[in-house]
Amino acid sequence: MSNFLGCVHLGVAHDWAPFRLRLLRCAEVRVQLAAALARCNLRCGFCDTPESWDWSRYNPAEVSDRVPISELVSWVRERGVDMMVITGGEPMLQQPAMTVLARGLANVRVQVETNGTIAPTPELAALVDLWVVSPKLANSGMTYSTRIKADALSALVASDRAVFKFVVAEPDRDLDEIAQLVEEHQLTPVWVMPEGTTQEKVLAGMDVLYGPATERGWNVSTRLHILTGAR
Repeated sequence: MSNFLGCVHLGVAHDWAPFRLRLLRCAEVRVQLAAALARCNLRCGFCDTPESWDWSRYNPAEVSDRVPISELVSWVRERGVDMMVITGGEPMLQQPAMTVLARGLANVRVQVETNGTIAPTPELAALVDLWVVSPKLANSGMTYSTRIKADALSALVASDRAVFKFVVAEPDRDLDEIAQLVEEHQLTPVWVMPEGTTQEKVLAGMDVLYGPATERGWNVSTRLHILTGAR
């Protein structure tokens, strides 16, 4: 298996060896591996991975691969890393297969990046070491009822293994919206990052965002995959 995979859909099987994930890509970064799973249940206007779900623009057969979980587990273990990051798309759409994958990665820390609209099963919640939850704001272009699911957020808060990350396009408006969501759903800790798909836009956004966000006691993150040219 090469260092870069693709993927898209979930195959159903009765035991773990034939289980397959649809992967958008896998990448190796020193002691961490990342697997991006295809498909998403949201349609953010600023999405930086539209190839994970927009089949009107991308051919899933060209941008993804259907990979047996047993093969992915072996790929991770051969590299001796201590963390596996599962992202997307929205990986929770493939939750049954993710559970099998996480179960096969004993002694490897598992981190899941999710939009927070789908609650994890108790088994998967127990297998994941860190949930990086990114609830979408009005700046995503979607309605509140589509992007905010109270039951799912409550389940992730209850795991005591979640952090909450927000993409900020307009600080004057977005930070107040974040504060309201944080209060309503008891979200903590909070991270914010600037929206942007170019290095220039991300750096400019950091300059504007840092002061107002830290004044509220929140953490600030860059978009490292953009700044390093990984995307």
